[in-house]
Amino acid sequence: MQPSFRWALVDIETTGLHIIRDKITEIAVIILTEKGIEATWHSLIKPERTIPEPISQLTGISNGLVNNAPKFNIIAEELILLLQGCVLVAHNARFDFGFLKNAFKRIGINFHPPILCTIKLFRALYPGLKHYNLASLAQAFGLQSGTLHRAQSDVNLLQKLVSQIFNNFSMLDVLDQAKKIYQQPSVPATLITNLNTFPESPGVYIFYGDERLLPLYIGKSISLRQRILSHFQSDHTHAKEFALSQQVKHIEIIPTAGELSALLLESALIKEKMPLYNRRLRKKKNIVAIKVTQTQGYLHLTATQATVDEECELAVSELFGAFRSMSAAKKKLLQWVKEFGLCPKLCGLEQANQACFSYQLKRCQGACIQSEVHEAYNQRVSAALQQFKREDWPFNGAIAIKEENKINKMTQYSVFQHWRHIGTVNNKHELPLLMHKATQTPENYDTYKILTTFLKKEKGLNIVELDKQLLNSSG
Repeated sequence: MQPSFRWALVDIETTGLHIIRDKITEIAVIILTEKGIEATWHSLIKPERTIPEPISQLTGISNGLVNNAPKFNIIAEELILLLQGCVLVAHNARFDFGFLKNAFKRIGINFHPPILCTIKLFRALYPGLKHYNLASLAQAFGLQSGTLHRAQSDVNLLQKLVSQIFNNFSMLDVLDQAKKIYQQPSVPATLITNLNTFPESPGVYIFYGDERLLPLYIGKSISLRQRILSHFQSDHTHAKEFALSQQVKHIEIIPTAGELSALLLESALIKEKMPLYNRRLRKKKNIVAIKVTQTQGYLHLTATQATVDEECELAVSELFGAFRSMSAAKKKLLQWVKEFGLCPKLCGLEQANQACFSYQLKRCQGACIQSEVHEAYNQRVSAALQQFKREDWPFNGAIAIKEENKINKMTQYSVFQHWRHIGTVNNKHELPLLMHKATQTPENYDTYKILTTFLKKEKGLNIVELDKQLLNSSG
């Protein structure tokens, strides 16, 4: 008995690659069954946003061309009925599915068809080809590619390529391979690295595109495989994850013994390699902070934007705190004005030439007109800033935090001295040699935050205090 199937070959064009912001401009569908082509469908779509000129040049779809086209909500019912009961089949299916899913979601329709990516199908059935994009496959099979980057011509070419598969393999073999692809974890079709070899243990992972010189993204996890897969399971709802899934081709992992060593390695690698999609831990960062200056003996506080070099951030003593926005920093200053009796003018919240308005209301003690002695006022400013004061080093000297992992059989010692990360080693006997670097290691704000958070959060840490005898033996 001949097996049966019902595939909806789909291709779409969009206003761009941003999965949330950009919209669909064209959709073409071919319904394919074991008997052949059952139906075809095509429509331009009014995207309700401007098509950028570079996209128009690529696709040939201009703003004028879609100006009188139906909006997606007009064709949605017809389209969903057409796709009902079908496997959604597309070349780089994550792209087409992601945009369709979000378009249906905007009008209240939950769209969750089975998905078959033909890049994965061709890679499984024809291993060893250099490229698997539509144009390269058309050339490999001697087919005319037509006008690429238009939905109708692309889906027609896809149908011809799928027909080639059924000509070269039995229908049962093709459907069996397709089923294996359905059952695989959801990963990008362009990804060459085999995730099945990745462990469920701690470490750092690095996403690369075509070239392995500049990383796209660096992350860490206590369960590498699970975390890497999570990037691809919700990429249709997050623009950064979608952009990553469209570009990633290779993934490198660096196992560690635990979460702390993974955090430290991630921080160091991001500063060293400057990956495209990491921002939080880069060497130079733009922050909003409270700046402290002194004029005529009085401490002035100002919400300010600053670019801070991570390698010397702890030495920037006139900057306190790190806020999400200027308004959040000013809100904190206003809180201090009320809580500590500070002067709004000296906190940068008023521009008065003489006394501040609060002085007239008898809420300010007169620092703005120097009627309050600066020692008394500065003491209250210092009390307000106390919450941003760096914590004292809670140990007598250097320490090593030992981590062990039963899954990857790793043991690591991460060594710290006065909030500096001296280094991480795999063997206790390497500790004396590592301490040579103690005085050469700069302070680093991210290391400080990582370690203070870790010491507060984690219970039962295996902390080895490196006493004077160990330090002396290293010299």
